[in-house]
Amino acid sequence: MRLLKILSGIILIFGLLFLSGCDDLQLIDVKGPTIEVKVPEWGAYLIAGTFAPFEATFTDDFELATYNIEIHENFSGHGHGRVAYILEDPALLKWSFKQSFTIPAGLNIFQAILEEDIEVPSNAIAGPYHFIVQAIDNAGNSTSFQDDSAIELEVYISNDSQPIINITNLDNGELTIEKDVLFMVEGDITDHTVGEFAGITSMDIILGEEAHDDSEHVHGGRIASADLVDMFFEEQELQQFMVNESIILEAVFAYINFSLSQTQLDELIAEHIDHLLLTIIVNDNQGNIAVSNTDVHVLGN
Repeated sequence: MRLLKILSGIILIFGLLFLSGCDDLQLIDVKGPTIEVKVPEWGAYLIAGTFAPFEATFTDDFELATYNIEIHENFSGHGHGRVAYILEDPALLKWSFKQSFTIPAGLNIFQAILEEDIEVPSNAIAGPYHFIVQAIDNAGNSTSFQDDSAIELEVYISNDSQPIINITNLDNGELTIEKDVLFMVEGDITDHTVGEFAGITSMDIILGEEAHDDSEHVHGGRIASADLVDMFFEEQELQQFMVNESIILEAVFAYINFSLSQTQLDELIAEHIDHLLLTIIVNDNQGNIAVSNTDVHVLGN
């Protein structure tokens, strides 16, 4: 009987130790934070000489520690590897920003709002920039690009001297395209630089599937593998479209002479694509890259 009590006591002690060990295992933090960015949105414009707003919610299963914001140019990611510009004004800056921010202790949910912490210099070169947000929790776990917990947005910086792309035939903020009808864009492009660095050096016209990142749309058809329109014009070629130092978009799209075929429309319908994206990329002699992204509604789909 005494031996039975001793054995029972030993079993009880080991049981308590096991349960205690389980509790300790449950308290081990091995998972990184999650991030939801509200501002800026993908494709937002940041204006040189102003503060870039930022708003995001950080969440962790235990306790947050810090978050980091990094911004740098993404000029080589545009123009399909084509020459971005010929000259570059030394007065302009390929701007970059990197700063870590501390999250108050004890919080597993934190809403960050920055209004005057990210100053975009007035001499920043216009163009596409990466806006990257990461976070670390109190146990040292970090967000990662491998599991998509780190956030990378594409934003655009605009300044006073970049080319202005003015599309005038928008309907509720978008263009339209339909089968067997010439796809036409009206308006103009004007460079606002004067002096040594005046002039537009190249232009890309790309019409393809609408997507804000590589993961949003995965299709197996032609639209996923090639753009419907992909035209590149160098400086000398642009002269044929110029009137009073402005590029006339009607002349450009009359030259491109694109209309949607029945085969292309059928594939768009099969892929459940009812909008395309028209991207116009213009490079000037200052080094500025002006980017215009316009939704194109596919009629008949």
